[in-house]
Amino acid sequence: MTVYDLLTYEIIPQEIPSVFRNCSKCKKATEFYCSERFRVNSNKKIIDVWIIYNCTHCEGTWNFPVLSRVHVNKINSELFYKFMTNDIETIWHYGFQFNHLRRLCNEVNTNIRYELRKERLESKSNNLTIRFNCKYDLELRIDKLLAEILGISRSNLKKLELEGRLTLNPSINMKKKISDNLQVIVRGNF
Repeated sequence: MTVYDLLTYEIIPQEIPSVFRNCSKCKKATEFYCSERFRVNSNKKIIDVWIIYNCTHCEGTWNFPVLSRVHVNKINSELFYKFMTNDIETIWHYGFQFNHLRRLCNEVNTNIRYELRKERLESKSNNLTIRFNCKYDLELRIDKLLAEILGISRSNLKKLELEGRLTLNPSINMKKKISDNLQVIVRGNF
């Protein structure tokens, strides 16, 4: 039976993606950063929720729509409380909705600073299983991160894959983005 070392990496973003869009005060396209605050507006029983973004130049604001014209009875009370109290995890959840942001902005900064927290259970084997825990979609390519972790070039990584010494579970292309619970198995020395 083959023995594998287990290496777990938690990928922790250090910031919410900034966006580029037209600023009504600057009268040009500028960068906006997330204020980490919700704006909640109600008109009788109809609720609108936004995340407030600020212009880096003039502190003008842009409201990123989270919910629009939703009846208060259709919102989970726990989620509503999180909106009202500016719950950071909820703000970060919506702040990483790249597809939604792209529809509303000129550009979304996907070059996010992140920290890798490593936990290793050693058995002194030449075989390695790497598991990724990633709470947010960072749009970080698998091959880029693996090359960084293993200290090898992407071409050597591709060579390992072609030799059958590197496999992904689920079986996806290494140029895809990192997802939560992705496992990478590396057999032998690299």
